[in-house]
Amino acid sequence: MKRFPVIDFVRFASIFVVMGNHFYPNWIASFAPFGFLRYLITNFFSNGIYGVTCFFVVSGFLITFMLAHKVSDLSRIDLKVFYVRRMARIFPLLIVFILVGLFMEHFIGLFDEKILRYNVWKDSTGFGWSFWASLFSLTFNWYLIDQRGDGLHWNVLWSLAVEEQFYLGYPLIVKFLGKRKKIIVFLSVVILFAVIYRGWVLPSFELNEYRMHQSSFGTFDQIAVGALLYFAYEQWGDWLKHHLKIAIFLMMAGAGGCFCFFTLTSYRNGNQYVFVPTLMAVSCALVILGGLPVPSLNSKTADFLSWPGKLSYGCYLWHPTLIVFLMPFLVSSGGFWAFVYLVIAVCFFAFLSYRGFEVPVNHRIRFWFKLKPSFSE
Repeated sequence: MKRFPVIDFVRFASIFVVMGNHFYPNWIASFAPFGFLRYLITNFFSNGIYGVTCFFVVSGFLITFMLAHKVSDLSRIDLKVFYVRRMARIFPLLIVFILVGLFMEHFIGLFDEKILRYNVWKDSTGFGWSFWASLFSLTFNWYLIDQRGDGLHWNVLWSLAVEEQFYLGYPLIVKFLGKRKKIIVFLSVVILFAVIYRGWVLPSFELNEYRMHQSSFGTFDQIAVGALLYFAYEQWGDWLKHHLKIAIFLMMAGAGGCFCFFTLTSYRNGNQYVFVPTLMAVSCALVILGGLPVPSLNSKTADFLSWPGKLSYGCYLWHPTLIVFLMPFLVSSGGFWAFVYLVIAVCFFAFLSYRGFEVPVNHRIRFWFKLKPSFSE
């Protein structure tokens, strides 16, 4: 499987926004000399959850690519191959991440009191059986909705739970439906249902906004948009290669939509959040659809420049840990430069994790199941 540089560009942009959101947007914006620029930067990073939306779109595209690429009869897809590939990519680093979290919780007294909020886990059950059951059953997002726990190191796992829930059921549905048209109808229903669900829980938004932000029912639409993106590219990709002006227009229109939603809306506005995640997902999908056929975005140069996107999974999991350990240094560095140093440190650590741990373990697991290694995912 080939890599798509535009996918990796979107991945890195997404993790960049998520890190900015978790790093305190007002502090990053403090370097900006103009009020309007501060407003844009603050709003952009404050809406970091839309970075997760873009992750979901990419995931939906890649999961469907893996299932449907060059397969005419989708009822014949090999589920074993798909699930082994996902297990090999996701679980080794996840297990290490959990162990690191336990270590940090045990030795949390070593850290400065001002940064405890980035890691300390607080909810009504502590680390009870329900916490662990939700982690290993991949239902942690529902646990958060119920307990409203707080602790950045653990909170980032909600999106991973949503993705894996979709990954578990979606291939079975694809295999059962078999035909592309039926799958497209199913995905369209998923998108519509998510919008209806967010509207349904809107009256309780002030009491528990997690019901809208982190519920599987309220987020599956963004992965479904990515899945539809694959079918759109399968249908019109070759045509767009011969109509590059239209492809570039789609990419720019999508980028403009993403910018507007990031800077002019707020995920804390429940009325807006009923529709904005779906519209944000569509905008991100347009960026990818328009960018995939553009030759300059598929060149060796683009492949080299997009390499940080390959590290997005490691960046996403490791950045809360590095925030905790580096915070004393980052505080002394000041807002903007502190964020730059954080991004560099996260990418470097994720690279070491990717090359030194994730790739070797991935190869070993695939070897056990007699599968070829692949890192297009």
